[in-house]
Amino acid sequence: MKFKKCIHLILIGIIVLLTSCDTKNEDFLTQKEKSWLKQHPNIKIAVSTSFPPFQFIDEEQKSIGISIDILNLLEENIDYTFEKVYFNNWKNILTAGKTKQVDVILEIQETVDRKNYFHFTKPFISIPHVIIMRKNTVDQISIDELENLQIGVVNNYAVQEYIKDFYPELKLYPLPDDLTCLQALSNQKIDAVITQQGYASYEIHKEVISNLQIVGNIGYDNELGFAIRKDWAILTRILDKGLARIQLKEKNAIINKWIPIHPIPFWQSNIFWGIMLLILIGLILFFAMVYLWNKSLRRRVAIKTHQLTKLKEKAEESNRLKSSFLANMSHEIRTPMNAIQGFSELIITDKLSPEQKERYSQIISKNCDSLSNLVDEILDLSQIESGLITITNQEFELINCIEEVIYSNSINIPKDKNIQIIFSNQFKQDSLLINTDPLRFKQILNNLLNNAIKFTNQGDITITGSFSDINELQFCVQDHGIGIEKSALNSIFDRFRKIENDTTVLYRGSGLGLNICKKLLELMDGQIWVKSTIGTGSSFYFTLPIKP
Repeated sequence: MKFKKCIHLILIGIIVLLTSCDTKNEDFLTQKEKSWLKQHPNIKIAVSTSFPPFQFIDEEQKSIGISIDILNLLEENIDYTFEKVYFNNWKNILTAGKTKQVDVILEIQETVDRKNYFHFTKPFISIPHVIIMRKNTVDQISIDELENLQIGVVNNYAVQEYIKDFYPELKLYPLPDDLTCLQALSNQKIDAVITQQGYASYEIHKEVISNLQIVGNIGYDNELGFAIRKDWAILTRILDKGLARIQLKEKNAIINKWIPIHPIPFWQSNIFWGIMLLILIGLILFFAMVYLWNKSLRRRVAIKTHQLTKLKEKAEESNRLKSSFLANMSHEIRTPMNAIQGFSELIITDKLSPEQKERYSQIISKNCDSLSNLVDEILDLSQIESGLITITNQEFELINCIEEVIYSNSINIPKDKNIQIIFSNQFKQDSLLINTDPLRFKQILNNLLNNAIKFTNQGDITITGSFSDINELQFCVQDHGIGIEKSALNSIFDRFRKIENDTTVLYRGSGLGLNICKKLLELMDGQIWVKSTIGTGSSFYFTLPIKP
């Protein structure tokens, strides 16, 4: 009786053991999923012929590699055989997937862009991306240090999109495949290559590329899975279930078959160096903090010193210019005042002829005008600096306004100067209404013409008006005077500046006119600039927007 009971227990144990051994082949797909597979007997899967050790063709033209072994286990688990379609480069695989020439892509990284075309299974393998350089360059480098280097990547790989998103400053040179990248690096056509570690190690040893080495990890792993056409979500579920049946030890056996993992000496292990770093980390951090603190203090002191030096130089320059301006103003005011006073005393005597009295009266009038203009310029500058001046826009006829300014300046040209003021009308119309401040426009044009007359002895002074575009007018006052030194062009519009090349000739003026022109144009939304050549003349340009 006891013997029969023992036999019964043994049979039960054998049945349980056989059942547990066959759990891998249990029916895990739903009836709907199995029916769907039967309805699609020719599902096409894209396979690469040139990506060892993951997918490639051996000498017998047989498809082999890590991903092929994973695919074989998957087909066994779901009891289905895919129709393999072979491609010799990645770009063609990706294009075929997007255009539905194939239904599934074996071994692909999920990206934001690719999610527009595919569903993705969970990854079945993770491969780190590394930096490869020539042995005569560096032994260790990070991706942040690759700026200004020419970096080879495989065109349309997921890592290319990753680098463009997170390191847009890096210079990428897309090439058709990994081997082309490695050969270009070996031949010094590029400076570095970023690619998968497994493939790089395989090709470097296979092709005996002895001058390359791995010098860094970019912190981005290739999480490789299957990509399925967007309208076949059910196939994604099926493949995920099939991949889940592949055990970890099976995956490790496949990876070790193609990329053998050799034991390394303890002193090369990460643990050893981690312990060493922990031992030294206290001293390193201490000295680093002291160094950085001192460096930060020195930098802040240097910045403050530089700022104070600049402020001091600016203050000294401002004081010098103001002193020069006050001295110049004293001279400019005293000169007409002396003339007015002297000729006024002469004109009241009875010893002068009527002709002399008339001539002296004209001199007095001219100096009064000069003094009045000087006071006006000082008041204008004061109002501008105080923000009290206002621009009053109104519609007026531009061509007539320019001709009036030309006439008023022409009659005041000294008789000893052979000068003619010309208006070059490039508006291609005889009448042009614009909306701006006519008083300030005349003031700007008068200032430029006065300067042109002052520094020109003979030749034409030309005022040119034109459209710079449909919304802006451009004017140019060109003379044939003494010109301006090139070094002075950048400061010609500064206040208190009075730039005169010929020190043997006295040119009357405050040095405020051009600064006032610049300030007024800024208030009128315009600009002013100058082009000049010593001994040839100067051209002052300014613009005004056309306001509705």
